[in-house]
Amino acid sequence: MKNKNKNKYKYTVVNYMSKEVFKNLKRMTDLHPLLIKLNLNGISSNELSLFFTVRSLIFSTFNTNPSEILVYNDLKVFLTSVLKEFYRFNLNGYVNQQNMELNRVFCVFRSLYPYYKDVFNQKERMYLSWNHELEHFHNLIILILLLEIELYIKYYTELKIAVFDDDDDEDEDSIKEKICLLKQEKSDLNKTLSGGLRVSLSRNRLIIQDRIYVGFDTEYKNIDSQTNSILCYTTASTSECLLRIRSTEIDFSLKEGKIYLPKTASLITTAVKIIRVLRCKNDFELDKLESYLNSRKDLDRLVLNNHDVIYKQKNFNVNEIRTEFHDVRLDKSQFSLKNLLDSMIKNHDLDTISNAKFFRDCVLQQQLKPVFRPECFLTAHFTAADVSLFSDFNQIKTKFTVLNKSFLTLNQTLSYKK
Repeated sequence: MKNKNKNKYKYTVVNYMSKEVFKNLKRMTDLHPLLIKLNLNGISSNELSLFFTVRSLIFSTFNTNPSEILVYNDLKVFLTSVLKEFYRFNLNGYVNQQNMELNRVFCVFRSLYPYYKDVFNQKERMYLSWNHELEHFHNLIILILLLEIELYIKYYTELKIAVFDDDDDEDEDSIKEKICLLKQEKSDLNKTLSGGLRVSLSRNRLIIQDRIYVGFDTEYKNIDSQTNSILCYTTASTSECLLRIRSTEIDFSLKEGKIYLPKTASLITTAVKIIRVLRCKNDFELDKLESYLNSRKDLDRLVLNNHDVIYKQKNFNVNEIRTEFHDVRLDKSQFSLKNLLDSMIKNHDLDTISNAKFFRDCVLQQQLKPVFRPECFLTAHFTAADVSLFSDFNQIKTKFTVLNKSFLTLNQTLSYKK
């Protein structure tokens, strides 16, 4: 009887590295000098060890020392060499098994996961998960290259430390020019990442939302079955302030459908965390702020589906409702969406909102810089009539969704600049 389990592939993945590889790697304290100075206490030692091991493997593959500060020329050679080798597998216009097996960068992936279903064997691979894993390994390599560019830029701009190329006469203008070129290279690399990772690298997590709630109603004269003439409109408005902390979770989806968590998820997450530290995104300070806000009994905490958290004062007294009357019989153009928003924003200053000071003080204690986001919510009794009377309706009507004969923007927000 044949053994059905013979040659059966294991699907359980472990972060594997041979003892021989570990012996040849530098210790954590021998890494890039700037990495030692970074505050990486919010990342576990296991995550850091695995990531820096992979980073060291990539460096050693191209005969580059991961513990050295790369000067500009060496950095450019390293970036070019990795990308040239990385994309060499598809020189013939398609993924060729032989090319991939000879590719030194993909061999790092293979050495990391020796028990993973053989991604190089077309007969054995699972097509969907196979493509998913290779795409995210691509993301990991690009993140490692972005990290090296970020290290160079931070080292030269913030620490003001000059490390010169042997054959180059460095001056301040020369360094600025090189940093400018590297920033363009960084922008090009960033475009090759999956959308969820691009957002995770750049997003500001702390938002103070200044919300204005406006109810408006129109009075109009019916001229005929298809024409109305607006006479006046009234508004009633109030406001409040909320504090929102965005989640650090990464969207690993490559396209619509089921989201597969890649085997390189922990490596990618660690890379994103380190780059965000270099970009001064203050994630660890935000974690302290969130712990403090969670300990307060006077705050309501709402967790959204995307794991963002919103904080609101429990006993917040709604600001005095302001009512305004506008006679537009002489000038119908005064009733426009733009004028309505201009009036609301002008009359509602963030400093006048009672609970705005509370959230500002909480943020200042952690020395954080939030994003201030004004939001205006407009509601009407019968939007099909009220909104269609806007003098700028023809310019904005494509922005609305129609539901049950009402104009809505609940499925999308409209950007507005005063």
